[in-house]
Amino acid sequence: MAITEQRARPPLGNFARTLRIAVRCVDADLRLATDLRTAGVAPPSSAELLRQVEPPLVFARLFAVVTAAAAGGSPHNAMPVSAISALWWAGADTRTGAAAVWLPLRYLRSLDIAEDLRRGWTADLEEPAVVSDSRSSARSNAYAREAFMAARTCAPSDGPQWREFGRLYGLLADQAAANSAGDDRTPPLLLANACKIASTHLRHHMIQLGEEAGRNATARMVLRDLSSTPGAVRLYDREVHDMHSRAVTTLAGLCGPNPYRLFLRSRLDGLLQHSLVRPREMVGSPAPQRPVAP
Repeated sequence: MAITEQRARPPLGNFARTLRIAVRCVDADLRLATDLRTAGVAPPSSAELLRQVEPPLVFARLFAVVTAAAAGGSPHNAMPVSAISALWWAGADTRTGAAAVWLPLRYLRSLDIAEDLRRGWTADLEEPAVVSDSRSSARSNAYAREAFMAARTCAPSDGPQWREFGRLYGLLADQAAANSAGDDRTPPLLLANACKIASTHLRHHMIQLGEEAGRNATARMVLRDLSSTPGAVRLYDREVHDMHSRAVTTLAGLCGPNPYRLFLRSRLDGLLQHSLVRPREMVGSPAPQRPVAP
């Protein structure tokens, strides 16, 4: 039976238990995915997945499950999207990244789902990355895609708005992931704002440091320091607060109050806090390490 746009009330039982069950179901789906070993990618074990599910922190691969439930749909119907997400990232993390689409497409063909949903999800995986502006990244595009795919199970007419929510969520996650690494990494938007106000000579120097940062720890630390001027931090702070505000507004317009919407809101608030940086004058004391959704 095809999944139609049906706004049923989300389950209001034990929230953490629902997420743990979802993890186990996604894990089981991953183990049934075909030809994983031939692609050189092993599915994560239950222990690896459950270790990252600590209420109220949800494993990042369950983003689609929570999104569908927040939209009024069934978490169960969006579990394949979480499995697809795990397979996509497993492929993207290989040396060539060629398996990023191939793995989830093979899994998708094995699912017992309505053909219109299979065609939609296939198109979502095969279409080029959604790049709304220069700030978009693999992470923000992945979250945008997963939110859109989740919306297909329960609220397809709201798909574009859920895609935008996912993109904003992913952009905040980008900044938080970089910032949680302390002085060893520079949030992408902080670097962009620092380059925007830097002199031509300094900008070229920062670009060169950015090219060296992947293999040189000293270059990474110098780049973070040069990017953390008070002026750049003010611009960055304004930008991440604006993204957070737009994400909160978008989410509130998409669904009424329910535990899953409240959870997404709390995650947005957490990502915002983890994204905030200190001006150069305060850099030097060790930053706390925080777990951040990928």
